Amino acid sequence: MGVVAVLVAMALAAAAFASRHRRTVAAPAPASSRPRDATSSIPSSPIAPHGLGAGPPPPPGDAPAPSPGVVQMLHGDARHTDRAVGRAPRSAPTLVWSHDVSGPVEAQITTSSDEQTLYVASLGGSLSALARADGVERWTLSLGDRAYATPCVARDGTIYVGSDSKKLVAVSPEGKVKWSLLTEGDADTGPVVAGDDVVVFAAGRTVYAVTPFGHVKWRFAAKRKVFTSPAIGRSGRVFFGSQDHHAYAISGEGALVWSVDLGADVDGAPAVGDDGAVFFGTDGDEIVRLDPDAGGVVWRTNVGGYVRGVLSVTRGGDVLAGVYGPTPREVRLRADDGSVIGQFAIQGTGAREFGVHGGALEDDTGALLFGAQDDVVYAVGETSELLWRFPTGGDVDAPVTLLTDGSVVVGSDDGRVYLLRAM
Repeated sequence: MGVVAVLVAMALAAAAFASRHRRTVAAPAPASSRPRDATSSIPSSPIAPHGLGAGPPPPPGDAPAPSPGVVQMLHGDARHTDRAVGRAPRSAPTLVWSHDVSGPVEAQITTSSDEQTLYVASLGGSLSALARADGVERWTLSLGDRAYATPCVARDGTIYVGSDSKKLVAVSPEGKVKWSLLTEGDADTGPVVAGDDVVVFAAGRTVYAVTPFGHVKWRFAAKRKVFTSPAIGRSGRVFFGSQDHHAYAISGEGALVWSVDLGADVDGAPAVGDDGAVFFGTDGDEIVRLDPDAGGVVWRTNVGGYVRGVLSVTRGGDVLAGVYGPTPREVRLRADDGSVIGQFAIQGTGAREFGVHGGALEDDTGALLFGAQDDVVYAVGETSELLWRFPTGGDVDAPVTLLTDGSVVVGSDDGRVYLLRAM
């Protein structure tokens, strides 16, 4: 391909990327200026944190739904709670390695069951398997177009990943395609695995349930595009949102249970609490709790900015969400009444399209990790203090992954994957 053709292709890809997120994406930092470690001095938070931590989580015996530990789908489980098993570093970690995957990483990085292999989907259009020990690429598979969707790893090791090539692909642990399913739109939401091993994901305006053999069990179409990864609640009920302003509940057999007009686009994946309550974020600057059985609004809280990323639910039951500008921040809400009980703000630009994309990861001790569009990953302690910050060369919209040994895995829009570890 000639130089001019390459430049044109790169320009088109960048334009499509900005359009997907309805914001301008800053150019990645040159390789020479990318940070190589996280041990530099840590400046004070630009805007003082206020109560984001809520103390240590309840004892394991009091937690009704333990985390599976290994991160093999978006936010760790089909309810999207993002409760990690492991203790995050308490001071600035060491950069063990970084690897260039030739495209921005918007999807969370998932792992094999033994955590020895990391699976990375990129906007360069590939799925890469990296060795956890040193970041060496074990294999890479072209997906034909940009991949926003978090790879999902099933119990038998099969990796399910979608892309803007309008298909879902099942890949063996060795990197071979087992089967692919053509979809009616971009397959750009993270698949989840239901209790019967059926894979549920969205593409275009349709939500699909697919068997491990690639057969469509059911499909359900919303009126407009579905950007949210489905969450699965009790009795296999599937929850998702759409740009038709609605939140939906679908039975495990694909029948509509209810839909609720929330008054604005629902772009961020919902999360389901231990009691079955379901939480959504919207472009109406709101976080909403819905009754999972009837769809009634229990509460709705205005947080002053778009809520576009997947939500989280802590072991204590609080809801965590990323908020866009004009005051970008991570917030903590009480699940029973929706009151904001904590927040950690980052320095904003004043723009509505700049912010913190999603809910934070919670480690074993109650510390929280999240990335932001100021190119930084933040670690906030259970008593709200800033533990450390790690700068990358691009936006950090992908949820952070914590391995069970405390290693932190970060994907960035600079096209790199970083593995950090306590010193």
